[in-house]
This record gives sequence, structure tokens and C-alpha cells, in this order.
Amino acid sequence: MSLILLAAQEKWPEFDERWSTLISSDEPVEDLIGALRLALEKKRLARCLPMMREHAQSLVGRGRAADAARIFGLAVQGGGPPAEFAGPLFEAAAKAWGDETWWEVYTRLSGLEANLGDPRKAWIAFDRLMFFQVGRLVYHAGGWGTGEVKEVALEALDLQIQFTGGRKDRFPMQAAMEIFEPLPESDLRSQHFRSPDALRKKIKDEPLAVLRNVLERHHGRASTISIKNALAQVGVDGTAWNGWWRKARKQAESSEWFKVTGTPLRGDVQLLHNAMDAVADLRRQLENATALSDVLSRVREQLTGNQDERMRVMLLEVLEAKATKTNEPLPLRMAAWLVLREERGTAPEPLLETLRAAAAEPPPSDPGKTPALWAHFQSLPGLREQERCVSALQEVLGEGWADEAVRNLQHAPAGMARLLVDTLYSAGRAADLGAAYKDLLARPLRAPEVLLGLARLGESGKLPGDLPTPVQRAQALLALASYLFVNRRGDANNLRSNTRLAEFFTKGKDSVLRRLLHGADPEAIASLQRTVGRGVDETIDNQFTDIYMRVTPAAMRAAPANFWENDRIYTTRKGLERRKGELHHLREVKIPANQDAIGRAAAMGDLSENSEWEAAIEEQRNLTTRAAEIEGELRRAVTIEDEILPEGLVSPGTRVRYKDLGAGAVHEITILGPWDTDGAEHVVSYRAPLAAGLLGKRPGEKVQVQLPSGTLAIEVVGVETHPLGE
Repeated sequence: MSLILLAAQEKWPEFDERWSTLISSDEPVEDLIGALRLALEKKRLARCLPMMREHAQSLVGRGRAADAARIFGLAVQGGGPPAEFAGPLFEAAAKAWGDETWWEVYTRLSGLEANLGDPRKAWIAFDRLMFFQVGRLVYHAGGWGTGEVKEVALEALDLQIQFTGGRKDRFPMQAAMEIFEPLPESDLRSQHFRSPDALRKKIKDEPLAVLRNVLERHHGRASTISIKNALAQVGVDGTAWNGWWRKARKQAESSEWFKVTGTPLRGDVQLLHNAMDAVADLRRQLENATALSDVLSRVREQLTGNQDERMRVMLLEVLEAKATKTNEPLPLRMAAWLVLREERGTAPEPLLETLRAAAAEPPPSDPGKTPALWAHFQSLPGLREQERCVSALQEVLGEGWADEAVRNLQHAPAGMARLLVDTLYSAGRAADLGAAYKDLLARPLRAPEVLLGLARLGESGKLPGDLPTPVQRAQALLALASYLFVNRRGDANNLRSNTRLAEFFTKGKDSVLRRLLHGADPEAIASLQRTVGRGVDETIDNQFTDIYMRVTPAAMRAAPANFWENDRIYTTRKGLERRKGELHHLREVKIPANQDAIGRAAAMGDLSENSEWEAAIEEQRNLTTRAAEIEGELRRAVTIEDEILPEGLVSPGTRVRYKDLGAGAVHEITILGPWDTDGAEHVVSYRAPLAAGLLGKRPGEKVQVQLPSGTLAIEVVGVETHPLGE
């Protein structure tokens, strides 16, 4: 490969020196032929013509006419003067192959004759015909793929070729010259044809050897796209390609014989003529990288499984230097510091300073907002970095880490959640985790990965406390499953959580879903059908359907005909947030103010004649009762956006035009939830008499609606889905 690599890198003085040595030796010329073909592609063959003539003449003199003919042929193919090369080409070819049985046929088909009309075209055709020998492999890009020459019929002037799968066909030689690409045995397509199993093993175990094969096919240098296409031709694509390429690129970056440039998606890989210091080269590339994100990604890849201590030291040094640049986003710098902490065993001081400063900030007045420390954890770009935050939290807060974690468990990011829950459990905080599980079951969408981590413990009986009933727990987890499934596209965290929840919920013969619904009454099962009907992972859907169908037919009768015919409260997301805001105001403003009023009244002395005390206590009862009512409503709340609205049917979430048959006037209303009507013009709750009388009707239907003011005769004129985002 040395001459090919020198030509690929256009190191022509070294190329000429190596070639001069070859001319005076008896070494094979395969490497030279490959290099000359590459020079032809690069349009640099003209510089080689004098040495080609010298070498070919030398080969003829040493009885190697076939090698001489190939060099003369390339000279003609590359534009060498016919008067200088055509005659010697035919003479060398006749001397080398004139006694072969196919000589007369091939020279006639190709036009390779003493007086060559078009020597370039004649040699290309003749060289291709010579390749078609029994046992040789060819490739047809038009759909046939790789095949083996099984028969060369000189009299019929055709070839028989057997393709992958055993299919055979015959092709005229004239057509074969144009449609088939000759394949060397080193080509991956040839290796796949000979032994698919052996190539699969090689791809898995020897990624650099496979990469070398691809680069040799491309004369020592190939882009990421070319490498990807080469692997796709032997069935390695999609996730298989991604996995192989990560491994091959990483090994190439650490190898002294490969030079890797660019990004994983848009880059080049080059075979080197001389061994290179891979550590020094990679250092230069990382130091020249403009973005910390690129450096962090490549360092993480290289650190995984790399035992070269010199390489590891260099990677950490460059990463540390890049992380000191304050123009880089803080989350990326923190991610880099966390890698350094894990690899070196000690936390960089900037990381400790950042986390300690955030931990010292007062908690936000709104408990729903994320504290500064946890906002840092959430900002980290990768799940692995988020997971590293568990040990960082322990280091920064010392013995108080568990109290901090329990208070803010709902704010733990996806990558941190499961390990944090398990670490708290190992620290003896099972009671706190049980309380957190109960709380999140009432609000399952708040922190999906935290809820899933708690559910793994809770449904295995490891968490103490008064948990909701099994059916209620199933309802909460199914609501989460539906939310994750519906919102999985375009959100990697939701997609990942959806897969994990489905596995947790349905794995095993005695799955969590079956245990939670064991013995549940038909009405309860039927009510859950609405949640499942919004969309859940296929494995959950199949298992729930099996449970549902095993219940008595009463479950089918108990199932409501329309989605709003149950005890749920349907509302838009805006209405739900409005109701949550009302509850928040009660808890954080009104109830604390009432407690202050009670304290002030108690300070006045005798409570028996204290009207302020009595009024404050009465208000306390009213406020706590109201808060409890809203909490109960929120547990039953379902957003209309998550429902599939029946087309052309009056339902919550539709805009309805109707005609007052008595007055003849046409009116329009929008039917939404009871929490959506505040200040909204023409918006009516689906529970209000007018809307309730219209639910389930279609355009053209007439109905008598009972209103507080009397009976109203109505005809539905039109129904359309309301754009809920407005």
C-alpha cells in the first residue's frame, strides 16, 4: 500500500524514489498499478509517463510482458501519446497472452489490434474482459449485487454469473464489460459474498481491519459518507452502523496508522504511510476544536475502555483547559468538570464553588420552582453527567445531602432520578420515599423518571406508608404511560421513559399491571379503558386489553359510550394550570395569612369572647376544605388535548353553531371545561345545562334543552374541533 498512500497524499518525491527502487527489483507491481490508477483519477498521470515507459520496457526485458502490458495500458488510458505507447502495448499484450484460448475473441471484442484505432477504449475493454475468469467476483450496482463468474463461454460470447442467494443468469460479454464492476477479494462485498458469517464476526471484532479494507478500496482516504455507504452494501446500517462507526472511529483516533479529521458525521479517515504519534495528533485536533461540546464528546468516547495512560492523561488535560474558558456555556463546563471528577477521583475547585454557591441560595418562594442547585443538575446535557450529580451532591452537602434530596426529589433530572432514589433508599430514607411516592401518584406527570424509580421500590413492597389503592396506583401509572407515549416523538427523555415504564409495568407473568388490577371490579377496569384509549405503549395496551377482556361483560356495559360520561373533570391545559394556580394561592398565600390571623387573635387573650378568633377559625375551616376539594378535583382532571374527539359530534373541545328554533337566531359557543370559562367570551362548560343538552348531537339533530329559564328548542347547525392552543 505504500505507493498508493504516497500517491493519495501526493508525496511525489517520495513516490518517485520508492518507484525507482521498484524498477530495479523483481517485486510485484500490484501496489504500483493501484497507485497509477489513483494518479489517473487525480489527473496526475502525465507526470508519471516517463517512468512508466522506463519501467515497462525493463519488465519486457526481464520476461514480465504481462506486467509491462498493464503499465503500457494505463499510460494509454491516461492520455499517453499513442505513437509512443500503443505499439509497445500491443506487442507486450501479444507476448503475454497471445497463446491463451481467449486471445482472439477478446482482441476482436475489444479492438485491441496492431493498428489500434482507439487504444484507450480498446485497452479498457480488454482489461475488463481479462478479469472475467471463473471464480472472480463482480458487482452490479443496478440491483443484482455481488456475483461470481461461473462460466466463460467463448463461442457464445457470454458469461454465467451466480449471485447471492444462488440465482444464476447469463450476460453477453459486451454488456458485462459495461455493467459489472470487478471486485478484488479484499473488498468487503467480496468478503460478504464468500462468508457472511465470517465478515459479521470481523465487523464486530476487528473494526479497524474492516475500516482498512474500505480505505484501501478508496485508495487510502475516505469520507464518513463513503465509509457508511461501503458498510451499507454489506448490510450494516441504522443502529448497527452507528455502533460500529463509534467503535471504529475511536480505535482509528488511537491508532498510529490512521488519521481522523472532522466530526463523526462529516469527516475523513486516512491511512498513513508512516506511523504517527496518535496522542500528539489527537491533542492537536482537540486543542484546535472551537466548541467545548465537540471536545467533551470526543473525550468521553476515547475514555471509555481506553487503557493507554498517556492518552487518558492528555484527554483530561485538554478537557480541563477547554473548561476554563468562560465563554462556554456553564452546563457544558460543569459536564466537563464532572468527567474530570470521576476520572481523577477529586472534584475540580470550579465545580465545587459553583455547586456550593447554588446550594447557599435561598429556596424560591414558589415551591413549584426549581432551586438553583437542582436547576444546575437539570441543565446538564447528558444523562451520564446527570447521574454523576448524585455523588457530587453528597460531596458538596456532606451529611445534609439526604435531607436536601428528599425535599427536592421532584426536581431531579431524568439521568439522576433512579440512582438518587436507590441511594436514598440505601441511606435509610424509605419512609420519605414512601411519602414522595404517594405525592407523585397524585401528580404523575410532574417527574416521570422519579415516579418510575419510586414505583420500582413501592410495587415491590419496600416503601412503608399509606399508599393509594392498587387501582388508583394503576390509574396514575397508566396516565403517565399515556402522557409519555403521546409525547414521545421529538423528546428523547419521554421516549426513554416510555420504554422503561412499559417494561416495568408489563414484565413477567405476574406483572405489576396484573397485580394492581387483580380483583378490581368491572366498573373500575372500564374507567381505565379511557386512559388506555388515549394511547399507550403496545405492550401495555396488549396486556391491559387481555385484562379487560377477561372481566365479565358487565365491564363492557359499564363503559361509557362517550369519553365525558364519567366522574372525570375535562379541561384544557390552560384551565388545568389556572386551577392549580388557585390551589397554589390557597396554600401559599391565603392559608398562611389565615394562620397569621389566628396567631394575632390568640394574642388578644380570652378566646371565649374573641370574635376575631372565631372568624379566623371559621375561615381556616373554609380554606382547608376548599383546598381539599380542589386537590380532589385535580386528581380527577383530564386534559381535553389528550382525548381523541369524535368527528362531527358535539363534545368537550368543540365549537358549536346552533339555531334557536323559537327565535330563529343562530348562535355559536365553544364547549370546554368548567375551569376554562373565566373571562372567556362564548365559552361554556360542558357541565352547564346548555352544553350538556347538546353533547353527543350531530349537525341536523334537534333537541329540547332544559335551562333554568325554561325549555329551549335547538337545532345543531355545525360542529368543528376548537383549536385548543388559541
